Amino acid sequence: MSLSKIKEIYHSTFPEAIEEPLYLYAFALLIFLAIILAVVRSFSRELIPVFADEEGLVKITPHALHELVKKTCDVFPEVNSPSTRIRLKGKELRLDIQLKVKPDCNVKETRASIRDRLEEIMVKNLHFTNFGGVDIVIKGFQTETEASRGTAP
Repeated sequence: MSLSKIKEIYHSTFPEAIEEPLYLYAFALLIFLAIILAVVRSFSRELIPVFADEEGLVKITPHALHELVKKTCDVFPEVNSPSTRIRLKGKELRLDIQLKVKPDCNVKETRASIRDRLEEIMVKNLHFTNFGGVDIVIKGFQTETEASRGTAP
């Protein structure tokens, strides 16, 4: 493509310029690069450091941490459908736990119980040195039919 052709496209209106194949190729390339970036990011899940001592470093995968939160929340009958977002602020690890609760659930007590249990597991048992706490997000309410079945939709 010549320089004059590029100048012509540059000075054309949007409807005229969009008809040029150059824009179509550039847009397709942009979409392709965005997909490649998303795939690379999904494969490069970082391991989360738990603690380090003279014998080495202990790390945990995000999947294992999600599983730990789910199994911890399964103990509490007043909550259902937990999902977790892991936030690393500097070196501090915080967990955002989204869950459904029964309408008659005492959220303050349940939050404290979940937090205490996770703290016990993560700090006392697994020796997390960077655990910063738990934030609860209520994403819905469990209906009576879900409660009797023990499942969520």
